[in-house]
Amino acid sequence: MRRVALLQCFLMASAVLLCTAPSASADAAETVISDNVTWTGEQSVEGTVRIVSGGHLIIDGTEVRMNSNSSIVVEAGGTLTLNQASVVAEDPPTAIASMGYWDEANMSKFKVPGDGISGPFSVKMQTMEGDSYYGDAAQVAGEVISINGSSHTFSFADGTGDVWIGLIGYSSSAVTVASITIEPEAGSSSTILGSDLESVNMRSAGAQDFTIQIEGEMTSGNSAVSGGQITINGAMSADDTDFDRVSPVILGNSGEIELLGTSAFSGSLDDHDVRAGPDSTIYWGEDVSGSGGLIDRWERRVSGQTIQVDADYVILRIAGIGPQESTQEIFSLGGFASVDSGSERVVEIGYSDGTVWTESATIEVVTYVTGWNPETSGIGNYGGGPVALGWAQNTVLDSGTPYVEWESVEITNGASTKSTGQSMPILARLANRGTASALLYFTCDVVETGLEADIGGYQEVRIDAGESMEVSFGWRSSEVGDATLSCRVLTPSQLVEDDAFGGGSMSTGLATWTEPTEDDSLPIMPLLAAIVVGVGIAGMTMLRRASDAIVETKEEDPNYSKDEY
Repeated sequence: MRRVALLQCFLMASAVLLCTAPSASADAAETVISDNVTWTGEQSVEGTVRIVSGGHLIIDGTEVRMNSNSSIVVEAGGTLTLNQASVVAEDPPTAIASMGYWDEANMSKFKVPGDGISGPFSVKMQTMEGDSYYGDAAQVAGEVISINGSSHTFSFADGTGDVWIGLIGYSSSAVTVASITIEPEAGSSSTILGSDLESVNMRSAGAQDFTIQIEGEMTSGNSAVSGGQITINGAMSADDTDFDRVSPVILGNSGEIELLGTSAFSGSLDDHDVRAGPDSTIYWGEDVSGSGGLIDRWERRVSGQTIQVDADYVILRIAGIGPQESTQEIFSLGGFASVDSGSERVVEIGYSDGTVWTESATIEVVTYVTGWNPETSGIGNYGGGPVALGWAQNTVLDSGTPYVEWESVEITNGASTKSTGQSMPILARLANRGTASALLYFTCDVVETGLEADIGGYQEVRIDAGESMEVSFGWRSSEVGDATLSCRVLTPSQLVEDDAFGGGSMSTGLATWTEPTEDDSLPIMPLLAAIVVGVGIAGMTMLRRASDAIVETKEEDPNYSKDEY
């Protein structure tokens, strides 16, 4: 019994301990933080640290070393705070790469620290692993030197001192420098990593060793992040924080970044420090510095951008695309036209000198012709005049198009009963609620049979924007009985949706068709007799007039002789 009681007490205590366990829990290679947790001693992260909603990780006054392929994930509702702390990669990028410019002012170059070396020396330049110098060139003291292979060795005479080596890539490709090894003729050699070289117009190269993914919030003060990739879909605020070989920071379309104080970027792996989406928010403080030179503060990009129209085969001209402000023509299929073939393009640049360029592209209709506005109609293109191409994923071009609706279709004069030998008068009213004219046709069917009604063929109507039109026509039927007339607008075949320009159908009230009666038409035989009599009378009258004219002519002629006749 005592053993049972002791066992029960142990189980109860264990349950209490489990209920009060710390909020930072580890599951294999993942650490989950769901409450307030503070790190004050040196830490080494292996795998993933996940800060879930309601969790708050504070790294206070210490260094966190991130092992290769490790990550910190801040979920929505979670918070990461760096306070006088540093988050550094175990294996950061150590190579550098040229920016691809050939001209002297923008050429990438690095300095060989030759000052203080006695005697001749050589410098072995090594590419990144998997790279090659094929087709590349170096420039030393104005001399262009062809280079090849995975390394190249330069030789320098005694007293050369510091040497700047310019790098020229094949076409606009980058030339990488993983390291240089200085080998004096006398003395020991020394190797310097690319990232430790003094350089101009060069960027960092290599793989960033860890990631920080922010879906919630991150704040940083008097801290540093080095050698990792930061992605922000939530919000990050950094004050007096250094970012080394971290950029470009990837700012999602809903992300926000606030850079304050003397925060600074260095060693970007691209030609910009922040890469932003079209709707993201960037605040760059006055005293914040970027990597500088040819590396911009930020680039804002869009991709997969489309223009939506109501019809196929619409040709559009897009002017002012990208930093080159180029022009291109595109056409629609399925109602969509892809801007720049859907590829990613830069729409805003925050240059290193503090100036900002913003794309001002426009959309112009080249050809937007349908069955309602053929070239012969004189209506012109649909689509309206030039409009601005913004940063939205999809731009709807719906101005300058018609929209036709039925107002009424009715039997006039109360004549809802006719015989099959008569024509029933119909009055149709249509209105154009759109912003462009339309030249259209409509036809009618008999509702009860589904057959095409005899209305004298397709009815043509031209309706200007904002106007209503009346069309009168006759309806004939060979079938006796009650019937209803349903009229429908014929819409252009180019439309993606049949009702994009309106149209539709409308029916009359019930009409009654009866057998013909004598009152409906004149009797045939009396009519023929009247025609015959009329023709006879006309003929006799013409003969009499002709005879009288001959007689009068003879009497007037003094030389006329009956004997001669």
